[in-house]
Formats: sequence, C-alpha cells, structure tokens
Amino acid sequence: MRKKKLLQGFFLAAAAVCLALTVAARAGAFSRVTLRFTVAGELSVCELRPGETPQLPAVQPGEGERFLCWLDAEGNEADPSLPAERDASYTALIAPVTATELEPWLERDGLGRLLPDERVSGAELSAGVEALFDGAFSAPGLSSMESVTASELAAALTGAFSPDTLDAIYGDEPLTRLEAARLITGLGGFSYPAPESAPAPDLAADTPGAAALAACAGEEGAASYAPGPVIIDGAFYYVDEDGLFVTDSEIGGMYFGPDGSCTGEEFEPGFVNIAGYLYYVNEDGEFVFDETVDGIALGPDGRYSSGNTELDALVAEVLAPICAESETRDEMLRAAYEYARDSFEYLRRSYYSVGETGWEVEEAYTMFSTGRGNCYNYAAAFWALARGLGYDAVAVSGTMGWDYEPHGWVTIVNAEGERLTYDCETEMAYRRDGEYGKDMFAMNRWYAAGWNYYYGA
Repeated sequence: MRKKKLLQGFFLAAAAVCLALTVAARAGAFSRVTLRFTVAGELSVCELRPGETPQLPAVQPGEGERFLCWLDAEGNEADPSLPAERDASYTALIAPVTATELEPWLERDGLGRLLPDERVSGAELSAGVEALFDGAFSAPGLSSMESVTASELAAALTGAFSPDTLDAIYGDEPLTRLEAARLITGLGGFSYPAPESAPAPDLAADTPGAAALAACAGEEGAASYAPGPVIIDGAFYYVDEDGLFVTDSEIGGMYFGPDGSCTGEEFEPGFVNIAGYLYYVNEDGEFVFDETVDGIALGPDGRYSSGNTELDALVAEVLAPICAESETRDEMLRAAYEYARDSFEYLRRSYYSVGETGWEVEEAYTMFSTGRGNCYNYAAAFWALARGLGYDAVAVSGTMGWDYEPHGWVTIVNAEGERLTYDCETEMAYRRDGEYGKDMFAMNRWYAAGWNYYYGA
C-alpha cells in the first residue's frame, strides 16, 4: 500500500514538473527571437526573448541624406520597436534630402501659357524629379516616356520616399502638367501662396494647384496681356478681365477656338476695329506694329492706345456695338458723335486756356467714368471715340461766339485736307432746348464760322 502511494506521488510530481516546463517553454524561457538590422550596409543582430522590446540601432544619415523608415524583408514599411514575436530582418531606408527650394523644371510656351491640361512628358517629369532632389536622385526611366501615370511616377521614386507615401500616389491615367506639378511640390513639402492674378493667360488664379504649376515653371517666358483682343504671331486672341485667353467663344463676330486663337478671319487693308479696339492692316494683309499710321500710334501689340488702359476699355465698350451695327467708317464716326452728344449730362467744371493741350485723356476718362462733364469733357469723349475708329482727331481748347466764351471742341482733317469741326456739346445744348435743326457734325469752315470758333494765335 505504501509502495503504491509512493508511486502515485512520483507521477504527480513528474506531471507537475512537465506542466511547469511546458508553461515555461510557452513563455519563451527556453527560446530566443533573432532580429537583424541593416543600416547603410552594416548588419547588427539582436537576440531577445519573445515579447521583449528591442533596442534599435542608431541610424545616422550622412550629409544630404535623411532616414525615412524601417523596411521588413518584403520591402514593406515596418515598426521594429514593437515587442518581438518572431525572427525578422529590417533595413533602414535612407534617401537623399529634398531640395530646400524647387528650381523651375517646366517651360511655358511661346505665348507665356502654362498648358495645365496638357499631358506632362516623361522628360519633363524626369527633370522635375531632378529638381525635387537638387540632382541627388534621378529617375532615368521616365525620360523616354511620352506620358507618365501617377503609378509610374511612384514606381520611379522607389527608394526616395517611404512605401506608405508612394502607395498614396496611384492612377492609370496620364498625368497633366498641373497634376504633375502638384505631386512634385507636395512630395517636397513646398507650399506657395495663391496667386493674386492669373499666373498665365490659360490658368485662372483660383484653379487648385495654380501656384504650384507657376512655381514649377518659374517666371522665364511669363507674359500678361491687357484685356481685349491682342495679336500674337499673326493670330488674334481675346483676353478677358482676368487676363485669360477666351476659348470656344464668339466675340465681336470673331470666333476664338479651343486654343484661344481666332481663325478664318480676313481683313481689308486699312484701320479695322475689333471688339472695340483699333488695329491697322497693311497692303500685304499683315497687322502693323510699333508704327504711326495717319496720326494714330499703334503699339507693340498692334493696338492703338490713348495711354490710359482704363479709358481704352471704356471706349472699346462703346465702340464694339457701334462698329458691329455700322457698315462704313463714316457711319461709325457719326454714331460715335451721336453717342457723345446724347449719353452724358452737362456739369459745370473748370475751363482751359486758349490753345492748352494735354487735357484730353483725363477729361475723356472723367466723362466715361462719371457720365457728366462740361464742353471739354464732351469734346474729349468724342475725341477718344474718333481716335478709336482711326481718325486723327484733335481736341481744341479755344473760345466760341462773339463774347469769346471758353469752349472745347474737336477737329478732324478729311481726305481732301479740309479741317472739319465737331461740336457735340453745343448741339446737345440746342437739342436740350428743343432746337433739333442744328447739325454740328463735320462742319466745314464756312458753316462753323457762324459760331466764331477761335483757336488762338
């Protein structure tokens, strides 16, 4: 009996020992976890019990380098600082630092456009990657590609950014220049303030990413154009108030296509008014630039300007419908005269000395912007309209009547060399008082003599 009890005790003790050993084994008392760390080609090994937290090796990137993350054996982003559970290998991902300032890598076209919706080429994106890392990292595989998708760009950047960062860049559609600029600047952590005005004639200021695209292109080749029609390389474009080319639209009888250019338009030699702005076509059918024709100075854009762009825009707004509704220049001039006669209110203002000049632009702008003025303002308004039609009009400050009252009017010399007088303010006064029989448009010297216009010595 006693022997039996001893055997039972022995087996119970043995069972207890086995259980303890099993628990200890499961707890890792008799096992080790091996972690291997590779930093810049140097291997270090760490052995510890399961569940223990490893002491990670120091990572000290060299000059111009940055530590991004740890990669596991499959190349995925990993966190080896967590409690160890099994053998594993980790590699420190070290990449070049990104540039502190992004050098321009996109080019504008000859018109200063940024072409935001056009596909970016592989060569362009390759240059963008070079700029992103200030030349310390390149993606040569991109340069031969006609177009590049987001996923292809991400693949080309392998090793330069963490896998998680690159996984967020995906897409199978070719990138546009705008999309590429946003990706490159975003990867570099660059931010730019929203532009106050259109950075290019084909990119609105409020377009998301406009500042990024403008920064990637820089200022070289940038161009801005005054509102209205402009001639560039022999083609017409129309610029709206925001500085953008109008596309797929008809303005003033001219159709501006998808690229903003006007096609299929031919003009007879001579002055031509387009959407209210004045140009000149020579005998060869070419627009004239930087020349004075019949007293009208045409600028480098081929357009006549009074010297005040705000006045030019107000005049163009008036002349555009006049020119559209009239067939001949004489009809346009008559309509412009009647507009100046009938569209404003008289307001007493200061006078000018006899023979004084240089007041026309200011007084014309005052009249068009306020709608009120005296004889000088009426004269200046018609002067601006007439010159906007190609007439070498002259605003005169002199006297009128036998009491020699200060007065302003306009003269134009006709094709026969005769000086004609235009006095829309005096005719307005007659009509205001109910007398409609006076026609003071293009008065010859004998008819004008009845009002005793005096020009001074």
